[in-house]
Amino acid sequence: MTILVTDACSLINFAASGDMDMLKASLEVRTSRCTQAVDGELRKWVHNYPALRPLLDEGWLGEPIELNRAGDRTDVGRLRTALGGTRALPFLHLGEAESIHAMLTRDELSGAVLLTDDRDATRLANRRSLTTWDTTRLLADLHASGDLEWEQAQQVLQRMEQADRGVRIPASYHEFTQG
Repeated sequence: MTILVTDACSLINFAASGDMDMLKASLEVRTSRCTQAVDGELRKWVHNYPALRPLLDEGWLGEPIELNRAGDRTDVGRLRTALGGTRALPFLHLGEAESIHAMLTRDELSGAVLLTDDRDATRLANRRSLTTWDTTRLLADLHASGDLEWEQAQQVLQRMEQADRGVRIPASYHEFTQG
């Protein structure tokens, strides 16, 4: 079973487009997790995206991953800085940095996939040999398993784009499936 470590931006995409049922179905066939910073970010965004409430209240992501070992704070800080985080904005890129750090340092997350639509986080994670998926890749995985038609995926992505979520829209079915 795929372990999915989630960033807030990809989950918010589904809330913004009104497709939380699809997200829930996708998370139910995986072990889905998030860090404390991502959990906090999602809680902050519930005000703007109330559709996130069931995800948090029903524990779709399990208990947030705690990063409280020696060196975690320093290493997360370095990753956050590499992603463009600053002292003036201490929470900027914190969720992405924590997610990458957790995947690099927690044995239980070995082989996990990072779900993020943050392009800088994707590049940084890939440089550290981590597997990443964006929202489009998650939908492609649902399609490959027979749980989502191509036309449905296009509609979901169009709703996300209309909600100004900046998702990657594949130009063709081939690009969608090869990704």
